[in-house]
Amino acid sequence: MFQNAKWIWVNAQSKPNERVSFFINKEIENLPSNALLHIGCETKYWLFVNGNLVVFDGGLFRESVNGCGYYDSVDIAPYLIKGNNEIALQVWYFGNGGRNNVRCERAGLIFACEELGLYSDKRTLCEKETAYYDTQTETPSYLFGGYNTAYNAQVKAFSLCPMNTCATEAIEIGKMGDTPWGDLLQRTVPLFYFGERVACAYKKQDEKYVVDLPYAMQCSPYIKISAEGGEVIDIRSDRFYVNGGPGDVNQYRGHRAEYVCRTGEQEFEPFDWYFGEKLYFTIPQSVKVIELGYRESGYDCKITGSFSCNDETLNVLFEKSARTLQICMRENFMDCPDRERGQWIGDVSVQAPQVIYLLDNNGLLLLRKAVLDFIRLRKGDVLMGNLPGEHFSELPSQSLNAVSEWGMISTYYTATKDKEILRLAFAPMMAYLKLWETDKEGVVLPRKGNWEWYDHLFNCDKEVLNICWYYSALRFAEFTAKELEDETHLPFIKNRMTAIEKTFNDRYWKGGYYASGAFADDRANAMAVLSGLASQDKYEKIRFLLMSVFNATTYMEYYVLTALCEMGYKKDAIRRMKCRYQPLIENENGTLWEDFFHLGTKNHAWSGGPATVLFKYFGGVNLDYTLSETDIAPLSFVECSFTDKDGNEKTVVKR
Repeated sequence: MFQNAKWIWVNAQSKPNERVSFFINKEIENLPSNALLHIGCETKYWLFVNGNLVVFDGGLFRESVNGCGYYDSVDIAPYLIKGNNEIALQVWYFGNGGRNNVRCERAGLIFACEELGLYSDKRTLCEKETAYYDTQTETPSYLFGGYNTAYNAQVKAFSLCPMNTCATEAIEIGKMGDTPWGDLLQRTVPLFYFGERVACAYKKQDEKYVVDLPYAMQCSPYIKISAEGGEVIDIRSDRFYVNGGPGDVNQYRGHRAEYVCRTGEQEFEPFDWYFGEKLYFTIPQSVKVIELGYRESGYDCKITGSFSCNDETLNVLFEKSARTLQICMRENFMDCPDRERGQWIGDVSVQAPQVIYLLDNNGLLLLRKAVLDFIRLRKGDVLMGNLPGEHFSELPSQSLNAVSEWGMISTYYTATKDKEILRLAFAPMMAYLKLWETDKEGVVLPRKGNWEWYDHLFNCDKEVLNICWYYSALRFAEFTAKELEDETHLPFIKNRMTAIEKTFNDRYWKGGYYASGAFADDRANAMAVLSGLASQDKYEKIRFLLMSVFNATTYMEYYVLTALCEMGYKKDAIRRMKCRYQPLIENENGTLWEDFFHLGTKNHAWSGGPATVLFKYFGGVNLDYTLSETDIAPLSFVECSFTDKDGNEKTVVKR
């Protein structure tokens, strides 16, 4: 489809953070029933047809496979009219990389519409949008791709639809397949949803205007004002500053917007999206505010699964979990939409069953893309923990999780029976499992990777966790081999499983729990259950351990709660869940923190595991026991602070 098209740009060179508008005029006498406009660009685009905003935040971050990006296919037939048609695209070239995007060394746009005979070439008109400029301070942290949006309306009045004012012919800079763009794969997930502008009530605090959003969302703010000219307006969300995760004392910055006013009445909307529950507009006194608001956008899927019971705290927890899941989706699954937007594969494995239970089928498409990213973008035989993106690294525990019985591939296959994915994943999965070395008894040794991480916080029994995750991955590999009727790797799988089975209890069972050293870890014992290495005769003692030790963060807590349910102790799972998640249930945020004590972000993907537990093990069940404070108190162990729904600071003393 792109054989007649060329990569084009406004000039032969490009700079990071450039925006260029492209214009096509087309006379149409007979309106087509469909007109697929295929668009590839570096990095993002906004499409307008006859003044209608058709695509907001188009394009997917590279890479689809190594060295290649994506293209979109958009049916523009519903927006065409008889006579002259005006098509405009504004393309934003990032020119930098981040946690979920890979930089391309060259800007560019390529498009084709066979039904209309449209192809990008030197006849396409274009104009560099010189009113956009680079901000000098409070720029985004390195984890973020892209830049702040800064617009000087004194250079050119802002218009939602790009206007062809002084366009010139584009320059042809390459053809499909040329470096650095490579080949393009068709987008495999839906175009992002976007809504209409919504005007909001606001509160004024000196020069700062605050808009309370109806819920945590991804959105583009907008302003309508009257100004004297030259005033500078700053726009950001309440999540512009974000703390690092547990153990990371740094503070990170997201995107913000800066607008220089012209004289008179005007409006502005940054072609970007922010995440938050509030919007902050810092507006000088000389500016008259006419309207403040937002345009919501996001991954196009709906929450279709629901849960309710007679315990309102659990209902709130479920709702926050579902909102957390949905907000952590866009280009890819994100660990958080405000600090880094990285697709950490352990987080996705926690999200995967939520996708199945809670979302419509579009959710499965993003889950399939996550699996494809994980497999296609591996580095040699190493399955990396965060792809796509420039800051990838191998966290062996997360990669093992992804290929385990509890991981994202198994979950996806259980829901879809998509054998194409199994066939694609099987050989890379086996090559990865063979990277683990063994001791003289054939038991796998820990693998450091780039980051030997199993969870944050205290007393993490890495040795036991390594073996449990690896054994669970072997069990899924055995299942996959049988599903595909491929016996090639079965001897390797059987030998390694047998070696672990022979030694695990003798090495690690301490009479009441599993441990490799002097401390007992709730995470390690939960995974001993979920991997199948712990036999039922040990369940009662492990149950006691899981109701006494609380080292897991919100990432591994999901597996602890699941282990309790799998052992049949569902009431204990609810007791532990209510105790541990109490600060997250009662705080004012509509989403779940990264940890139990507000370390890191206020919205984190791995925290939503309770939605799966409630839906899977309690869906349709009347929870006729409501736990009292005396039930919860024996499970308490530290002191923590939180903000309740009324904004009051509270302290919970955990014994």
